[in-house]
Amino acid sequence: MSIGERIKELRRQKDMTQEQLAELLGITSAAVSGWECGRNAPDISQIPQLCQIFSVSADMLLNIDLSNQMQRIDEIIEQACKVTPKEAVNIYRLGLAEFPGSYELMFRLAEVLDYSGEEESYDARIKESVILYERVREGTKDLYLKNKAEGSLCSIYIRQGKRDKALKIAENVPELMYSRRELDRMLMQGMDKIYGMHYDIHRNFLDLCDDIYFFCIQKTEDKPYFSHKQAITMLEKIPKLFEVFYENGDYLADSWMVAWSYARMAEYYADMEDRENTLRCAELAVEYSKQADQYPKGLKNGLYGISDVWGYPQLPKEKRHTSLLASPEFDYPTTTFYISTEGETHIAHLMRDFSHRKFDFVRDQLSKLI
Repeated sequence: MSIGERIKELRRQKDMTQEQLAELLGITSAAVSGWECGRNAPDISQIPQLCQIFSVSADMLLNIDLSNQMQRIDEIIEQACKVTPKEAVNIYRLGLAEFPGSYELMFRLAEVLDYSGEEESYDARIKESVILYERVREGTKDLYLKNKAEGSLCSIYIRQGKRDKALKIAENVPELMYSRRELDRMLMQGMDKIYGMHYDIHRNFLDLCDDIYFFCIQKTEDKPYFSHKQAITMLEKIPKLFEVFYENGDYLADSWMVAWSYARMAEYYADMEDRENTLRCAELAVEYSKQADQYPKGLKNGLYGISDVWGYPQLPKEKRHTSLLASPEFDYPTTTFYISTEGETHIAHLMRDFSHRKFDFVRDQLSKLI
């Protein structure tokens, strides 16, 4: 249905003549007749007036099928989630060519542009990410999407040393008593309540360990705030927390956090030239790094249908936690799972850190750990 036919339909629903519509718009009835006959179309500046007269949205006036559009956008996102970030960039570019006004696709493209590797194109990709995030922030009416774009922009600006820009964004973000997520949790019932609480517990646990790690390495006036011994005392709590949280010892992909903790402790012990503890922590860092790197092996991006829970396929059994607070028995079923195939492995990153000259006094022993 053309826009002229749509105007004719809406005008008749309002029991309005062409002359009456023309009078409201301040144009001639011949112009309205021309629209309805398909000889010409309204100017874009007249769309808001027409929407107000007929009490409809612009999408309804222009006969845009939003349900089909959203379904197609969801298909694009699902397709992009099954490939590497670099491949997803092209998928989202094609999606934006199809739906240039989709802020969701703009945000998704901005996210995947920040992939690791290909350092020669990194600056250009980040510059494009910033432009896309700014466009989302300024244009979308979806407050959640706007907030995510603001957070991503702040992160980029801080990495670039542009703290003033990050502060300017942060100052304009509204301070709310309750987030949508908190209200959703309050309103949930039954299994949805179980799923939601479980997800938050697992996520909050990992965030807590992450916060402890970065708390230990903070600096003031470009100097470490904590002594090496103080930092080690706090970092030792992370593996202990993991032992409690994962009572079956199935850290799986989460092993990277324990590996990072032991690697940092090894650095501190190396600074103190404590050979025994340097090698002990280095060995544990290698062990947990290898565990984290082992997890993605055998998995491919997409669906995994070994068992169905609530009609959705789950990850293979050996790739799922059995510890109660992390068990998929209480989590939302996994329909897609992204496996990164780009960038450094954890063990490669660890070996780069251990190449520092501070480890020279244990170099021979370190080389035997790999």
